[in-house]
Amino acid sequence: MSQYITEAFVQQFADNFIHVAQQKNSRLESCVLVESGIKGMSKSINRLGQRTAQRRIARHADTPINDQPHSTRYVDLFDWEDGDMIDDQDKIRMLTDPQSDYVAAMVASLNRAKDDVIVSALGGNSRSSTGNIILPAGQKVAVGGTGLTKAKMIQARKLFRQNEADAEAGEELFMVYASSQLSDLLTDTSLTNTEVNTVLSLMDGTLKNASLMGFRMIPLERLQKATTTRYCYAWAKSGVTLGVGENIMTRIGEDPGKGFNVRIYAKMSIGAVRVEEEKVVEIACQES
Repeated sequence: MSQYITEAFVQQFADNFIHVAQQKNSRLESCVLVESGIKGMSKSINRLGQRTAQRRIARHADTPINDQPHSTRYVDLFDWEDGDMIDDQDKIRMLTDPQSDYVAAMVASLNRAKDDVIVSALGGNSRSSTGNIILPAGQKVAVGGTGLTKAKMIQARKLFRQNEADAEAGEELFMVYASSQLSDLLTDTSLTNTEVNTVLSLMDGTLKNASLMGFRMIPLERLQKATTTRYCYAWAKSGVTLGVGENIMTRIGEDPGKGFNVRIYAKMSIGAVRVEEEKVVEIACQES
């Protein structure tokens, strides 16, 4: 039985549960490629490298045979789970059955875990057939004693263009930020009026069509922070893969080993990998 269940006991005829403020849906799952139905503990993502054509300089010359560059990344799956138990006596003392609310809270926790896994893949090591691959320094925008600025976003856009990884190459670009970075942009005097209006729309929560300098802006308060530096990321959708062995599954049932009380359970099996370093940029932001 959850040790916190007594907080829901009826005091003044309360008839429902109120979920505390929290992120309930995954905000990043739709912003990366998804490989579903993975069997086993990992799956290889096969990459084809760039070819270089050669000029033909002689008549009747042999047909060239140029080896195609190949490389591999691996998405490793890990299991995530959550569970709780409701004592029948607790139900008697409540005016509502908490089962569905518990399930909703568990699903929300697993959705947040999906975002944590994707963020870790953006900035962490990528496993390849030759070992772990780090995000190179050339794909990182230094903190420079400032927060998120227009200049840093322009620098990130430049990297995507240099790497042929922007809209000109058919890519969709995203950027994830926390609340402090939103405040940084509002105080950036280099933003145009149109850009300021976009930032204001982000504050109002109108994210559906909110695009700033070519990036679809995604709010997330779960980004890693080291001392006074917050690490934000920009990426192309095809640069990261979320692997799904089993998506979120929930079960509710009686447990005969616990007096036939109701046990609630949720789990999933997922992993993520950065497929191409050229399609991910880390932006370090000063934050107090």
